[in-house]
Amino acid sequence: MTIPRYLTAALWLLTAVAAFSPTTTTTRHPLHSVQSSSFKLASAAANEDVCTIQILMSDTGGGHRASANALRDAFDVLHPGKIQCDIVDIFTDYGPFWPFTDYPAIYKIMAEYSFLWDWFYHLGASPFGLAVNEFLMELFCFDSFQECLARPSGSTNHRADMVISVHPLCQDVPLKILSSLDTNGQTRAPSARTTPFVTVVTDLGGAHPTWFNKGVNKCFVPTDALYQCARDRNVQ
Repeated sequence: MTIPRYLTAALWLLTAVAAFSPTTTTTRHPLHSVQSSSFKLASAAANEDVCTIQILMSDTGGGHRASANALRDAFDVLHPGKIQCDIVDIFTDYGPFWPFTDYPAIYKIMAEYSFLWDWFYHLGASPFGLAVNEFLMELFCFDSFQECLARPSGSTNHRADMVISVHPLCQDVPLKILSSLDTNGQTRAPSARTTPFVTVVTDLGGAHPTWFNKGVNKCFVPTDALYQCARDRNVQ
């Protein structure tokens, strides 16, 4: 029996909400929380009643949006009125041009033809494919994605206090953008980022390497197999 991804994401929130709430209390995920570094919410949440979270996803399959919605709903149930979530399909809404803006349609085509899916998946998972993907994404998407991450979140006039990714292609470039935003454009170095960033992996049996970036503050995974995948990618 396959467990719907959004149900898995909702279970993760039992612990994730405690970690992301306006307090500084953190607890370990009941399955696995792979933590790269400690963090606190951005400065705006420290002195305000409302914390804002931007959730990055893309409609390449139903699970990513469903997981984002489950996170938002769980936050609202456990901390009503305290956490505002801004769910963004970053490729459709902020992609610079085709094919970035048409990822959902391209995904559907590849899903219909398994040989295309296998070819792109394995090429993208190779060291060469990972390097090319990171280079092209930063080259073409950095500026437009920065508009997304810099926009006011919720009912506030400032950008999100924290960013959550529920998509495998929403780690590398957003992390660099946050470093740039946090330093007023001085650097994209991972060590300069102060805005918390969390990955919630929505796959179960296996996951593409792009899910795992050692620079994230927390990476939530649902299975032992994916915990090992994260460790293999140096997410500690």
